Amino acid sequence: MSRFRYLVIGFVMISGVACQNPAPENPDTNLWKGLPAHVNTPREIQEELQEKMERIQQFLKKERLKGILLTQVRNVYWATAGLANNQIVLNKDVGAASLLIRADGKKFLICNGSEAARLMDESLRKLGYQLKMYNWYEANPVKDVRGQIIRELSLGGRIGSDVPFPETVLVADAFKRLRYQLTPSEIKRYTWLGKQVAEAVETVCRQLRPGMDEFEIEARTAAALRARGILPTVLLIGVDERIYKYRHALPAGARLKNYAMVNVVAEKWGMPVAVTRLVHFGPLPEELKIKLEKTAIVNAHFQEATRPGTPCADIFESCKRWYAEVGFPGEWQKHHQGGAIGYDDREYVLYPGIPEVVLANQAFAWNPTITGAKVEDTMIATEEGFRVITRTGNWPLINVHLNGKVYPQPAILVLDPETGAVLNEEAIDIP
Repeated sequence: MSRFRYLVIGFVMISGVACQNPAPENPDTNLWKGLPAHVNTPREIQEELQEKMERIQQFLKKERLKGILLTQVRNVYWATAGLANNQIVLNKDVGAASLLIRADGKKFLICNGSEAARLMDESLRKLGYQLKMYNWYEANPVKDVRGQIIRELSLGGRIGSDVPFPETVLVADAFKRLRYQLTPSEIKRYTWLGKQVAEAVETVCRQLRPGMDEFEIEARTAAALRARGILPTVLLIGVDERIYKYRHALPAGARLKNYAMVNVVAEKWGMPVAVTRLVHFGPLPEELKIKLEKTAIVNAHFQEATRPGTPCADIFESCKRWYAEVGFPGEWQKHHQGGAIGYDDREYVLYPGIPEVVLANQAFAWNPTITGAKVEDTMIATEEGFRVITRTGNWPLINVHLNGKVYPQPAILVLDPETGAVLNEEAIDIP
């Protein structure tokens, strides 16, 4: 067994022990769920890290680089199997430390003293990284010592970077493609995360009552996610007529009367998950029922079409027909239809002539809308078919039948306005 493998196993075992003994529940709030910080086995992490290093080496060879500098938070998470976090400012994707991975296999952490001890002690030393530290005041607009450090480590060649950086070549767009195909351990992590995000959103939806305002719903949603160690990056909360007026209904304080939408993107380990759920108090108006069912049919078409090898440009052109077939031909123009996900809220969205092709083990989040209705889940396309990772088994469904197969879609949760009891337990079938 290699020294590298021992190091990874030791790291995960230590983390696992900590996760098996969560802090006692607070009897006053009962907020923190005490979920594990990691869900992969040592062997899974080892295999993932080896796969990532192989992809990086192939990338360096193709791009004729001596190394790659990774500073984007999502890329640091990706390269370390979710074990290292360089994000200090939560609304910034440019992290406070950088990883330099060279073509000769050597790996370095480049950062100031504020980040060095934490990152080296808690993850990177165990993963074989060497520290190259500078003083915080030595990286400034007048003089940036990081350029000198990179030059000394460059082996006399070009160093690529995912952000503009001294002594590097920007290769962010080319590098992000390495993230598109998920490894088996990433799929395991992402599947666990998808269910947690959906459970958090659906729990909040069941707690809604007429009279709550959008800010309270937003706060409840954020708390439910953070209680699971998950970071919300998009919180779109709309009620009643605001859902019909705005595709992106940022909370503005309107009070819930009958109809609410909770739409989130939330992440852990740098992996975002997208999900939307809708709630209505009292019987659904016929117009809304029809719109939601038609939107569900469109989403089922998206899922059916998302097969490895399929050109995304073909999916884009087909979606125009799907909207027309359900009687809403112009609705595709009013909001983007979603696209690939995995390590960015959308790695890309559909557009005319997009050159991307669906890959095996690639994640997607489609989000078709018909004014007032929306369907959104996160799924993974595989050679054996797609897998929806944001399905909990505890939400009303619309079963859409296409070409001899059934494609379950999230329905609107209908609640009694007085008691909050669920009024639509049975699935709806659309032949």
